[in-house]
Amino acid sequence: MYGEIVGILTTISFALSFVLARRIQDEATPIFQNTVRALVGFITFLIICLSFGVILTVSQLPILIILMLMMSILFTVILGDTAYLQSQKVLGPAKALAVGNTTPFFTILFSTIFLGRPFTILMIFSGILIGIGAYIINIKNSSKNDVKKNTTRSLTKTKSGLLWAFFASISWAVGLALSEYSIGQTNQILGLGILSTVVAMLIRFLFASVVLVSISLIEQRKKPIPKSRSTWKFLILSALLSYSLGSIFFGEAVYIVGASFMALISTAMPLFTIPFSYFINKEKLSKKGFIGVILTILGVILILI
Repeated sequence: MYGEIVGILTTISFALSFVLARRIQDEATPIFQNTVRALVGFITFLIICLSFGVILTVSQLPILIILMLMMSILFTVILGDTAYLQSQKVLGPAKALAVGNTTPFFTILFSTIFLGRPFTILMIFSGILIGIGAYIINIKNSSKNDVKKNTTRSLTKTKSGLLWAFFASISWAVGLALSEYSIGQTNQILGLGILSTVVAMLIRFLFASVVLVSISLIEQRKKPIPKSRSTWKFLILSALLSYSLGSIFFGEAVYIVGASFMALISTAMPLFTIPFSYFINKEKLSKKGFIGVILTILGVILILI
């Protein structure tokens, strides 16, 4: 039960974080947001490791496990979350997350291809539901006058948002599998309980910070660093919710209940994102969009029955 509860807390933390990030998408680029979030995460875990005197235990881990920890965050945070933030900027949080919820489908698909697991008929029905759901939530369901205002450019942006969302989904699927193995191995080797997860996160976010800071420095030549205090408040709060608190929940959950369960529980994120978006950003989801979200969730659940 502990693992399931932590998994749900992970979902809530990330849902609220992504909704807050929506508030500052015009002031801070996805790369910059992720850079700040990664740095806050690294500082958080560095302070915890120093406080409990476990930072030197990193030397007990084999190089291969350290590399896998780095690769796990490369796919989940550097590639996956950055791509998701970009898709959210175009599609909105609820729509982007509905498409991003195809992660379990890709997780099962990769298992079939690379691990030889059987491709069941349920996966076919799942793919159909997911495809229909993703289509419904992204079709234009406005009035005729609104349709006339739609330009080729806006349609191109929508397609771009979909591509970013699916890229995030695939990256998260790969990262989840790597996270389950590498964090699990770290816990077995160190045997420090939740502090083993903290050590694993320290390694992950050190790598993520170095990579994202390097990319962000190049990007900031084109767009200056945000100066608004309000923007920085949302940035820090979003970071604490996701890459500090959320990452501890995530590490514990993926170690205890596994990547498949985490992929499944992540499909419930729209159920939290929609009310958060309404109360915080005053965003509403149309009836058709809600139906699309439900179909997407049902499609993902179907493959994990």
